[in-house]
Amino acid sequence: MKHKRGLAITGSIFAVLLLGYVATSLVWQHQQTFLAHTEIAGVDVSGKTAKAVAPKVNRALEHRTYRIVENGQTKYSFTSHSAGITINTRQELTKLVNHQNYWRWPLSLLATAHADNADTVGQLNIGQQSMQTLMQKINASANQTNRTQTQNAKLVYQNNRVAIQKEVQGTELDQAKLQRVVLKAISSGQSQINLKDAYVTPTITSTNAHLKLAQQKTQPYAQETATYNINGHKFNVPNATILSWLQVSKDGKVSLDNAAVKTYVNQLNDKYHTYHTTRTFKSTNRGAIKVSGGLYGWTIRTAAETKALSAEVLKGKSFSRSPLINGSGYNNHGTDIGNTYVEVDKTSQHMWVYVDGQVKVSTDVVTGKPGGHETTTGVWSIWNKERNSTLKGQNDNGSSYAQPVSYWMPFDDTGQGLHDSPWQPKYGGTWYKSHGSHGCVNTPPSAMSKVYNAVPVGTPIVIF
Repeated sequence: MKHKRGLAITGSIFAVLLLGYVATSLVWQHQQTFLAHTEIAGVDVSGKTAKAVAPKVNRALEHRTYRIVENGQTKYSFTSHSAGITINTRQELTKLVNHQNYWRWPLSLLATAHADNADTVGQLNIGQQSMQTLMQKINASANQTNRTQTQNAKLVYQNNRVAIQKEVQGTELDQAKLQRVVLKAISSGQSQINLKDAYVTPTITSTNAHLKLAQQKTQPYAQETATYNINGHKFNVPNATILSWLQVSKDGKVSLDNAAVKTYVNQLNDKYHTYHTTRTFKSTNRGAIKVSGGLYGWTIRTAAETKALSAEVLKGKSFSRSPLINGSGYNNHGTDIGNTYVEVDKTSQHMWVYVDGQVKVSTDVVTGKPGGHETTTGVWSIWNKERNSTLKGQNDNGSSYAQPVSYWMPFDDTGQGLHDSPWQPKYGGTWYKSHGSHGCVNTPPSAMSKVYNAVPVGTPIVIF
């Protein structure tokens, strides 16, 4: 009988404990409070509701420290608060409370409990300006270290063949990727952010199938020699330059980058053209002088030359060419003036006519009167020849004149030219300062006939 009574007492105690366990579980579940010894983000939330603990958890998360690291070294650190980030945990804390297993509360009394995924609790809120400011600070700190550029694998000219140069993984930062990495770390509670995750990565590697096809298709062009002879300057187009123009489609068709070829032709024109340039001219009396101005000279017809050069390159055979040009004076002797020209030295008031390098005429002249009628300077060309012409214009007082001349050789675009001037009593010296022309080069009649006979249309005239 005693044994049965003992069993009855034990059963009663168990029933009481069970009733207490059930009652306590139901009370905590009804009150929607966190179980005992529960911590979230280092904050003790035991026995408290989500509403009550949200402000403390918010503050704790807003002061969490994040470190930007590279190669094991901290480059920059910040807190959510200093970066202008706010976190609202109310909704997530409520979810955590609702998902607690209130029937396991006895276990929470034995050990400290941590809410699952506590690092991700909270809704991230950062303004655009705050994010921009944070990125600027991170970049300023990161860029104190020299950054190396990331490079794609590419075709290069080496040892008379086309080779593939392996890609380079640099340390330059991809700004969009960096922002994504930072945002992800903040939103997930990841306190350490590795800059390596934000590096610009190569988009073309040495194993790229299209790159290997391009290597195969462009190999024949590695043996091609393209030679230019421009106004006496002879040179080869670098094979590496030609290689940079070549394009290979996915089906293996080879073409040229027209914009790149045109850029190269434009560079040739900028370097060698003589139109509207300053020339060094070897004068008769004053040695080497600089002469600018005038309409004499030539330029490369860049659009037409781009097309012609491209056609030659795509043949895959060595070639030599001179460019297609506009203008006058182009030759392959190194100077566009050549050795047949007219030279007018306004300071000396003298003119020389050179034919094949020899002086054929040397005479004093009278150039334009200073103060509005100066003879132009620069390099021009004799664009016409006329006998027995009448020069017309206006005098300074507004009256008109019509002056017959025996020889007329215009050279500029305003009406200036060479002509005989029997009305001039003297030439040379300083006579031009008081009795100068309206811009033309007045020449003694006896000398002008020789000039007319010696100089063909198109001959350059250098005036300085």
